[in-house]
This record gives sequence, structure tokens and C-alpha cells, in this order.
Amino acid sequence: MSRRFFAPLLALGLSAGLVFAGTLPSIAAPVEPVAAVQAAKPAPNKVTISKIKTAKVNKKTKKATVKPVVKSTGQVKVTSSKITVKQGKKTLAKNVSSAQLKAGKYTVTTTAKYKTWANKTTTKDVKKRTLVSNGSKRVKMNCKVAGIEPQYFEGFLIDLLFLECTGAFDGVYKARAGHVWDIDDNWPIAGDMIWGESFPEEPNIGSVLGLRFTTNVYPLERDLYKTTVTKQKTTTKVWSKEQAKTLNQSLIVSK
Repeated sequence: MSRRFFAPLLALGLSAGLVFAGTLPSIAAPVEPVAAVQAAKPAPNKVTISKIKTAKVNKKTKKATVKPVVKSTGQVKVTSSKITVKQGKKTLAKNVSSAQLKAGKYTVTTTAKYKTWANKTTTKDVKKRTLVSNGSKRVKMNCKVAGIEPQYFEGFLIDLLFLECTGAFDGVYKARAGHVWDIDDNWPIAGDMIWGESFPEEPNIGSVLGLRFTTNVYPLERDLYKTTVTKQKTTTKVWSKEQAKTLNQSLIVSK
């Protein structure tokens, strides 16, 4: 049967669309026991304020520069180190990073402010969309006849078959085909199948609702994609509220 005869029918929509919805040695050498290596323990979270040592004035300026002595270990960030200097009841410097002091005896308060942190790991799904075929590559599909619509065309009874196909791609690929019945004394005899260019193998499936078949298809009307999901881990620092620690001491600045 000539398919040119059915060119108008093919133009009605027999094209495709997409719905997204070892070997061991004979004698083994003895193996020496391996001592277990203990993993090093992380340093504890700690902030240490040390006393400022006795200072000596500079011969030119007649003053000594004093600064706070603060150290930290572990997952700690010192945000501020300040000193307040008093001589008797008089405050000479308040919450400063350093102070210039003459020879004498002082009371120094060191204040350290700090935050601790911990690692927090979160996992999220990352989607990647990959092109399977843009119509130039065949794609294996599992199809079924999801619907049949009888039509009468130019003296021939034709069943329009609605196909739904799935495979290694997203969604459902929908297509159409035609099954032609020859009419002879009103007795139906199975005839040809009509396929569009998307179905080069032209399987002879007949007109059976629910029929399933597998074939290779060129998705000419739509690009086919496959979405994959991978797990991505992200580690961030979670900070505590700011904390404070102080140390009071007597300090002598000598000549």
C-alpha cells in the first residue's frame, strides 16, 4: 500500500511530543603486627590570658608600651583583646589595645572577648539535566497503545493509535501511528501500519488497546533529557555567642 496515499493523514499529526510530568603466594611471609595509631585528639577550646611581665621604660621616651597577652587553642576566635590601666584610683587608659606607661606601679585588667565555632555539615540534592537526544540519535523506548480512535479516510477505515513511551529519559514521549483496515465486502482484513519518521523500524503492532512493544525512536519534535540527582555536602562554621574573660594583675614599670 502506498504511503503517499496517506500523506494528508500523516500531516494531521503522526509526529511525536513530550510530556514532562588474586592469587596468593604458596608460602606467605610472616606479617609483623602493626601497632594501632591513635588519632590525635583535637585541641580543647581554650582562651588563656597571661600576666604582662614587668616592663622597662624606653630611654628616649621614658615610657614603656604594654599590651594584653592572650592566646587561644581549639576552635576559638579571639575577637578583642583590651586592657584597662589604673594607678591608684585614677584610670589612665580604658579598654585600649596598648598603653604607654611611665615608671611606676599599676593595676591592669585584661579583657579578652572570643567566640567558639563548630563545623556543621549539611547535605542537599543537586539536580543535573543531561541531553539524551535532540532528534539525531535513536532512543530505545517501551511503548504501549494507550488509545484508539477509528477514522474513515478516503474510503479506508483507519485506527489512529495513541502511543505512550518511556525510557531512560524524563517524562513520557507521546506519539501517534495509524493502522489501516482494507474493506472488502464489509469484511475487515488486517492491513498496513502507518508510521511517522520518528519510528524508523516501523513495527507491525496492529490495532490492540493496551498492546506493549519496544522499539527505537528518533525524538524529532522535542529534545529528550534525563535528570539525575546527586548528594552534595557543604560544611560551614556555626559560631557561638561572644564570650568574655578577664584577668587582674599588678604591673611594675621600671626605669
